[in-house]
Amino acid sequence: MPDMNLDNPYVLQYFKQWAVWWIEYAGLDGFRVDTYPYNEKVPMSEWCAAVRREYPGFNIVGECWTSSIPQLAYWQGGNPNKDGFDSHLPSIMDFPLQEAICRALPTDSLRWGEGMTRVYDCLSHDFVYHDLSKMMIFVANHDTDRIGDIVRRNPDRLKLSMAMLATMRGIPQIFSGDEMMFTSKDLSQGHGGLRVDFPGGWEGDAVNLFDPAQRDAVQAGLFDYTQRLFQWRKSKPVIHNGRTMHFLSRDNTYAYFRYDDTDAVFVFINNSRGKKQVPWSHYAEIASGLSDGRNVLTGKATEVDDTTTVGPRQALIVEFKRK
Repeated sequence: MPDMNLDNPYVLQYFKQWAVWWIEYAGLDGFRVDTYPYNEKVPMSEWCAAVRREYPGFNIVGECWTSSIPQLAYWQGGNPNKDGFDSHLPSIMDFPLQEAICRALPTDSLRWGEGMTRVYDCLSHDFVYHDLSKMMIFVANHDTDRIGDIVRRNPDRLKLSMAMLATMRGIPQIFSGDEMMFTSKDLSQGHGGLRVDFPGGWEGDAVNLFDPAQRDAVQAGLFDYTQRLFQWRKSKPVIHNGRTMHFLSRDNTYAYFRYDDTDAVFVFINNSRGKKQVPWSHYAEIASGLSDGRNVLTGKATEVDDTTTVGPRQALIVEFKRK
């Protein structure tokens, strides 16, 4: 596709007017800008600023595909870059986290630097980002391997990916079909093999997965699990805007808290083959002031202590009140 010469002020003005027209015509809430760093950065910064001056609550997500956390942070608006550049881009796609999760989940390795330690290491660099609440988090999209392929069609590990997306900082994105563990088809087709049709969306489809009655047991279980988590997430400011306290990964497990002044959510990810005990006393700096625990997935009142166990490839998610 041709590149637009945004250094030409008339072309740049056209792009500003084009953005306003589409926002007004379609009632848009946001744009996703593909391959954002490929553009001339100064006029794109001016474009972002102009759109957000007109619509202060409008979101713009930039695809900045890099595994380097400092390089990614450079492109988020408001970041104190040494060259003084400000992209005015509010949201960036968190490719380093996507890579960490997708390399962690398929492995049973207990070696240092592997398994869930990759996720811990990635989030340990969050201090370089300007606004964590605007990070767009994901485990797959139309350009990457399907999460169903990455976890080798293991529904328990796919549930772990959804548990993390629903509870980590940022704005989650789910690729259509991942909530039912779609896998790729003929990869000789390139991206066409990843971007499979959703059964039921086309005339003549043998199965309609929009109809819950036509989903198999695995698809139904995954969909219900994902739906329960994300319906819960909608009304949780502690997830949308709260802080994160996490603890060093042990034996392919990972524990973290999302918290604010009044609420806390505890997440324990067990990506190992065996049952694991929760080292609750290890988290005393935040856990000691918590009460009224409720298991997010079951809705039942829950107490967590050093005798609490989490099954293999399972997530424990408990919400609390802070004293």
